[in-house]
Amino acid sequence: MVLSPDCVRDVLLAVESSSFGERLTLDALEEKLPQYSEEDLWYTCLKLEEGGYLDLITITGLRMPMPGIKEIKSLTYCGHEFLDTVREESNWGKVKTVAKKAGTFSLTSLGEIAKEVAKAAIISALQSSL
Repeated sequence: MVLSPDCVRDVLLAVESSSFGERLTLDALEEKLPQYSEEDLWYTCLKLEEGGYLDLITITGLRMPMPGIKEIKSLTYCGHEFLDTVREESNWGKVKTVAKKAGTFSLTSLGEIAKEVAKAAIISALQSSL
C-alpha cells in the first residue's frame, strides 16, 4: 500500500477537530473523510500510530492481516507538532512540491520539509513586520 501524504494530513486534521475526550471509530473517520477508502484510512492510521502521531486502541485477531482499529484516541504531541507545520494550505502545497522534487514522501521527510517551510514562513513574516 501507498501512504498518501494528503490522507495523512486530512486524518490528522479530522482527529484534531474532534471534541476533547471524543474517541473516533474508523467508521466515524470514514464519514468525515469520504474521499478515502476504508482501507486507505485504516492503513494511514496504523502508520501514523507507528510514526508516533496518533494514539490508537487496536485489536488483533487470527484472521486479520493487520491490527484492527477499535478507537482513535487522540493526536500525540508529535502529531500536533507535525500538523501545526502543515495546517496552512499554502505551506502544505510547498511541502508537497519540495517532497515531489526530492522524490521522498516518508513521514520523516515530510516532517523535516514542513519544519523548513514553516521556518522560512516565520523568517519572511518577521522581515515584513520589522
